[in-house]
Amino acid sequence: MTSKTIDNKLIPLAQRYSDALIEVAKDRNELDSVSTDLKTAAESLESVKEMADFLSHPVIPLFEKKEMVKNVFEGKINNDVLNLLFILLEKNKINLIPAVLYCFEESLDKAKNILKVGVVSAVEIDEDLKQKLKDKLENKLKKSIKFEFDINPDIIAGLVLKIQDKTIDGSMAAKLEGFKKTLRQ
Repeated sequence: MTSKTIDNKLIPLAQRYSDALIEVAKDRNELDSVSTDLKTAAESLESVKEMADFLSHPVIPLFEKKEMVKNVFEGKINNDVLNLLFILLEKNKINLIPAVLYCFEESLDKAKNILKVGVVSAVEIDEDLKQKLKDKLENKLKKSIKFEFDINPDIIAGLVLKIQDKTIDGSMAAKLEGFKKTLRQ
């Protein structure tokens, strides 16, 4: 789940649910399984539009929504994630699931000293170059790196790196734009 698909206004509330879920999962030593199951729930709601529409419909009674969630997920996902789904249904906040997942993953990455780095390239990057880039960044930043790759032919060549709130633009398009500015002066 990337931050560009999450409405930033949902983050503060989602963070509270995420923090509570992390505390429970940490106490039970189930952080990874809860993360996987939360992802399963979020992906299910995203991919099965009819289910998401049913669960967010204002006229459908709560007990019917809970019954559907129970039938779909009980025994397949962690009970704490199932209980979170029930709580969000009760509060008419089932749409928070993707944001809760995003916050949960961000908190886990921080705890594991993992840094997400966005990489935009004009073409697909081969595995060897990905590994070299990863090794170099991990050495420099002293963190484990998790990449999010994106392809944008408009950058022509080179890479654009997005590390937290910093952007390092090593694209040919940026260099050409710099040359244009220099020539105008």
